Amino acid sequence: MAPFSHLNDNSQTPPRLRVGHTLWNLQKLPMNASVEWTLEEKMARVAEAGFEHIECWLRTEELCRTVPPVVQKCGLKLALGHRPTSVEETRETVEHAAALGAQWVLCQPASAYHSLAEVTQIVREGAQIAADNGLCYFVETHRNNFTETIRQTLELIEAVPDIAITADFSHFVVGGEFYGWEGEGAIERMRPIIERVTHVHGRVSNGEAVQVDVGDGSGGQGTPAGFFKQIWTEIFKSWRRRAQNGDILPFSSELGPPRYAITLPDGREFSDRWEQSLVMKKLAEEAWEASGEVRV
Repeated sequence: MAPFSHLNDNSQTPPRLRVGHTLWNLQKLPMNASVEWTLEEKMARVAEAGFEHIECWLRTEELCRTVPPVVQKCGLKLALGHRPTSVEETRETVEHAAALGAQWVLCQPASAYHSLAEVTQIVREGAQIAADNGLCYFVETHRNNFTETIRQTLELIEAVPDIAITADFSHFVVGGEFYGWEGEGAIERMRPIIERVTHVHGRVSNGEAVQVDVGDGSGGQGTPAGFFKQIWTEIFKSWRRRAQNGDILPFSSELGPPRYAITLPDGREFSDRWEQSLVMKKLAEEAWEASGEVRV
């Protein structure tokens, strides 16, 4: 496997979208309940809703021992995330991911205060280590990482032109205070990044908050849901042009619990993240359909 490869199932199946879920999204659910769903209940609900993978950060031995067997039992694929500040940190996560049977490793690269040279080394060597272990390696756009701004991400792309990007553009939208208005040029500013996306995180920003409730997602042009559906459609169009048979584009619903989620003064959530994750799935599937026919 080459570094920065697309996820591929080694089949002749036309390129396809695969919608999954994050474990983080499932924390503190059901909404405002006194008893949280068990891990088994969470994975069963995810599988029953038609999601196909679980993306998680397994930071403790207990999570490493308990999560992967339940994920596998429910017929879901596994992916791991991490935030490396050195090549050795990413090597450790990649080798751990390979041992657990994960399909890819997500990298939130270092911090905004690391140098371009440091981050380039982590990303390049991390991708090669992942390829040597038969895994894809995706680099996420995210606040408090080197990729927290469009400008810094473009600098990283210039240093690593073949980079594979996880697009969590909610961070760019809130950081750039984009509203999806005509004339902002948000998509064109992100075009070189869009052209390298191989994985998407499903979260919607309104340009002021990083995560907002979009109701049933039916809002059209000029609404946060409509704006992100437009962005995702552009990502999917670009990915289709680059994809080969067997390639899979993973889309992960990722809606953070409090403190990420906006809450009432007493700490209760007023947006049901489980229901909203189903809306993210619907919007992704609609964007995929809008992006064109599957190439045979």
